[in-house]
Amino acid sequence: MRNLFLLTLNTLKITFRKKSSIIVYLILPVIIVIFVMSAYSSMDAKIKVGINNKAQNGVISKDFVAALSRQDKFKIQQVNEEDINNFVAEGTIDCVITIPFDFDKDVSNGTMVKIQITSIKGEEATAWVQNYVNYYVKSMIMLGKASGKDKATFNKLYKSFKVQTLTVHNNILKDESRDKLKTVQSIGFLIMLMLQGATTTSGLILKDKKEKTYFRIFTTPVSSRIYIGANILANMCIMLTQSILVIFASKYILKLTAGLPDLQLLIILVLFGLVCVTLGILLVAFSTTTKQAGTMAILIIIPTCMLSGCFWPIDLMPKYTQQIGDFLPQTWALEAIRQLQNGKTFVAITPLLGILVAFALAFFLIGMYKMKNNENFKNFI
Repeated sequence: MRNLFLLTLNTLKITFRKKSSIIVYLILPVIIVIFVMSAYSSMDAKIKVGINNKAQNGVISKDFVAALSRQDKFKIQQVNEEDINNFVAEGTIDCVITIPFDFDKDVSNGTMVKIQITSIKGEEATAWVQNYVNYYVKSMIMLGKASGKDKATFNKLYKSFKVQTLTVHNNILKDESRDKLKTVQSIGFLIMLMLQGATTTSGLILKDKKEKTYFRIFTTPVSSRIYIGANILANMCIMLTQSILVIFASKYILKLTAGLPDLQLLIILVLFGLVCVTLGILLVAFSTTTKQAGTMAILIIIPTCMLSGCFWPIDLMPKYTQQIGDFLPQTWALEAIRQLQNGKTFVAITPLLGILVAFALAFFLIGMYKMKNNENFKNFI
């Protein structure tokens, strides 16, 4: 244990020997994540909502549009049906609400009405719109059922509803969907930085091999297990520090609501940190030079982060790319965060955490097996 502890401290000392390393490993990730969060804060401007009202002569549908217009978060624009796809694709509007022809008749009869919301930004980006639409439509349906399909009774109830509860005030319902989206996407960038940092630090093994330090260490009572274990432990210390700093910055500097307890988020990031470290070991095992390891890391990290939704909501990608993402650890880390944000318990996401552990174990075992059977260490260039 003493040798493990000393080697861990030595690895950290070598890593942070240059002051610039503190910036690269600890400060820069936090700055980048804060920058990403700030960029997503621009989304806090009014949501541009297009309205395609097919029930133009309906009193209730007109009141519905008027109620949407009174919401501070919405900027309403009338849209023709043939322009919906173009406007949404170009980003002219964030989403389009299509009100069906029989809207007034259906809600007054207490029957379910399907309000179509067209968007390419995913449910997280339009959750506030969806929440308000659901609130309004469900309220209308309840009035219709309470009236027993009697038009006079419905009109009386509807008049009372308009006076008392037509406007949902922002101080009653707080929109946390934006903060949740910022959290997921900023964590996605942190995941990329964790992967790059871990593979870089694991590259110290290659440096030791090049300088023959790797072989001199094993002439001492230190075993290869202790040496690799110290590298993993040092990396995990860096991962843990990065995660704590990012969580602190998002909560106490940017005042974001992550949508899940800090400790649970930290556990997910630490487990993914273990995946990062073991992936670094795997890359080192299959590399003969630090340049080769760095190239492999770039070729693996960037594309897999893109496929797993680290840089943008995964809903924006085609179905087949989402299915490819299911084979990547980043996907399961982000999915665990999303499920906790959506109300799942920590126990409910343990299978997702188990998948992360399985990835880490697989990377570690393959890497160690390759290292053990590699006979070309002394030919390192």
